[in-house]
Formats: sequence, structure tokens, C-alpha cells
Amino acid sequence: MKIKRLRIAGFGPYKNEQVIDFERFDADGIFLITGKTGAGKSSILDAVCFALYGSVPRYEGTESQLRSDHCEPDDPTFVELEFALHENDYRIYRTPRYEKNKKRGPGTTMSPPDARLDIRDLHDDRDTPEGWRSVATRPVDVGHELSRILPLKQDQFLQVILLAQNRFQRFLLAKTDDRRGVLRTLFGTARFEQLELGLISRRKSLDDGLESVRQRLAGLAATASRHLQREDLPGDDSDDAPGSRDRAWFDAALAELDELLAEASAGAERATSALELAAADVQAQEDLRSRQDRRNEAHSALAVLEARQVAVALDRAAVLAANRASRVWPALRTRREAEEALERALVGESYAHGAWREYQDDPGLVETTESLKAVIENLLGRLGSLKDVLDVERLLPGIEAKIVTLQEELALHVASVEQTQALLDELPDRMDDVDEALAAAALAAASEPEARAQAERLRAAEG
Repeated sequence: MKIKRLRIAGFGPYKNEQVIDFERFDADGIFLITGKTGAGKSSILDAVCFALYGSVPRYEGTESQLRSDHCEPDDPTFVELEFALHENDYRIYRTPRYEKNKKRGPGTTMSPPDARLDIRDLHDDRDTPEGWRSVATRPVDVGHELSRILPLKQDQFLQVILLAQNRFQRFLLAKTDDRRGVLRTLFGTARFEQLELGLISRRKSLDDGLESVRQRLAGLAATASRHLQREDLPGDDSDDAPGSRDRAWFDAALAELDELLAEASAGAERATSALELAAADVQAQEDLRSRQDRRNEAHSALAVLEARQVAVALDRAAVLAANRASRVWPALRTRREAEEALERALVGESYAHGAWREYQDDPGLVETTESLKAVIENLLGRLGSLKDVLDVERLLPGIEAKIVTLQEELALHVASVEQTQALLDELPDRMDDVDEALAAAALAAASEPEARAQAERLRAAEG
């Protein structure tokens, strides 16, 4: 980072605006800030620190002491710093908190702190103000941006760049322990203390790990001795505790354990073979027992079926009779319905004859449709020629309608009788078909026991 230009006003001893161009001394390579005590040398460095980090170390963060005592209430107080970093030019503008005149009315008010961070665009002219572009416009945003782009934090800047006068004075007058603390703060030796503490912690951790390994070795030695059931082994000349057994002791124990493992493995193989033979024998016995259980269940089922044979035969005969009846029953029901319809038709015909006989001259005459029509026509002619029976003639339409209705009912009854006669004619042929179906059903029922036995054999084979 290179500081290029500083502009301050109303800051420290500087009431009026002052501009310091550090680039004027680039050709010299080095420059020196000199002046009498109180001339404002430290204020220049304070302005740089305030612009970069928003505070001045010798004032311990009190912004009220940054404003010049020579300023009037209307005089501004600000610091503007330009610096270059990573081929970019930045400009910081900051104002501290200070009292100023109110815009309206008498008295003063506290002006809040302000900050702005700009960056110069590379494609613009470096000498034109239009080349600056704002990056942050609030103190908190400026602080975040500077913490991101600056290579040094404030404490590092104060340790390697700027040593505050109050800290140096405190260092000279402090006690030994206090001076040690100040030196640690100034030169950042806390990391060495952290390194020392880290090494101590690591040594303690390694010691704990070593002790854990020793205890584990002691446990392994005790476990090996317990498995071997003795303490002395070939290659062990040590009289120390089990935890101090050497590698030769563990090698001897491992060799003997390998021998025991080989013997145990051989015994396990023999036991496995015996177990497989015993398991095969047990499986054979289980299969035999399962077959015996199935045989016993078959005997029990056969006994139950034999005991129910008579009842099954009776039920079978009843089923056959019911099947035959179910085939004939629709025809019987149709015949019964036809007989009932015929009976109703005959009753209606008898009623019609009885109603007509009172108008007939010869009671013994058998009426036919043609004779009835002739009589009706004769009567109609006679009624039409008689004026005194005009009232009776008015009743003829109703009588004619009734006659038509009776004729229609008679036609229906005749058709029903003819249909019933046709069914009766077809009944012998249908009875023959029923007998043939019944014979086939009886033949199939005779093979039922054999089919059930075969089904039982199939279920037994599947089981």
C-alpha cells in the first residue's frame, strides 16, 4: 500500500484546509516530516490512521478531541486520504462526530460521523474528478470494505507503521511486567506464547498417548498370559511387571497362541463335521416324522369320510332330485300360470254368456261369433227403428265397447291356451333332454369319490 495524498481541515491543530502530496517525493525515495513540538507532525499520522480505521490510538477512540480547537461552529472537519493498493487508487473521506450550528434557529447540534470510499476507474483520466466511482457511502460499509481490501489490521498497522506517543510513554514508565505486556502488544509476540502453549499441550498429549500405549501393552500382556495360563514364556528373561514385556515375550506368546489356534481350528472343523452329520440325521428324522403325521391325518380323514358315507349318499340323492326338479320347475310354473289364465278366461266367458242370455229368445241356442254378430245387427236395426227405445239406443256405444273388450280378452285367452298347448306338446322332448342330462350328472357323481381321492393324493404330494 502506498499513501499518495492527504487533505485535512479542522483536524488537530489545522483549522484551514491543508493538502499534502506525498507523490512529490517519489524521486527522492525517502522523506522526513520535521517540525517543532506541537507543530502537527503527529496529527498528520493521526489523520492517516483516522482515515483508514476510523479512530486515533492516542485519543483512545474519543472523536470529540479530533476536531481542532480553533474551529468555529460553521467550520468543517474532515480527512480525505488517497492511496494505491494492488494497482487500484482509493480515496477515503471521513468526518468525526462534532458540534455544529443548527440549520434553523439558534444553538448547536451534534453532527453524526460520515464516511465515503471511492475507487478510480482505470479507463478514465487520473487527473479528472469524474474518474472516481463510489464503493461505500456509510461508515459501517466503508469499514467492511476497508477490512476486506487493506493488508493490515489496525493493531498490525499500529505495531509496524505507527507507534502512538501515549503507548511509548506508558512503556517507559511502566513496570517490568507491564512493559512486557506492552512489548507483546506492539510486536505481536502473543503468537509465540500460543506456539509455546501449543507445544506444551502437544507434549502432554504425547505423554498421555505414551501412557495409554503402555497401559494397552500391559492389558495385552495380561490377556495373553490369561489365555496361555502361565507367565514364563520362551525368550522372556525379564522379571518386570506384565506391562514391561518385551517384543520377544509377545512373539513367543503369539507363536504359542498360533499353535493353540491351529489345534482349536482342527477341533472346530471336526465339531463342524459332526454337527453337519447330526443335522442331516435330525433332518431325516424330521422328514420321517412329518410323513408319519401326514399318514395319521390321512387315516383320520378317511375314518371321518367313511362314517359320513351314508349321509353323503342321501345328500347326493337329494341333490340329484333337486337338480331334476330345478330343470322341470320352469315348465311346471308356466303350465300352472297358463291353467290359471285359462280358468280366468273361462270364468269371463261364462259371465259374458250369462249376461247375454237374458237378451236371447232361445235359451238352448249355442252362440257363435257370427250368430252374435247377426243378433247384434238385428237388435241394432230394431233399436234404430224404434223411437221409444231411443234412450236405450244411447247405451249401445257403451255396450259395443264392452263387447270389443270382451272380444279382445277372448282373443288373448285363446292365444294363451294355444301357447300352453304348444308348451305341453314340447314338454315330452324337453323331458327326454332332462333325462339325458340327469344320466350324465349321475355318471359324473359316480366318479366323485375317485376324484376326491386323487385330490387328496395331490395335496399330500404337495405337502
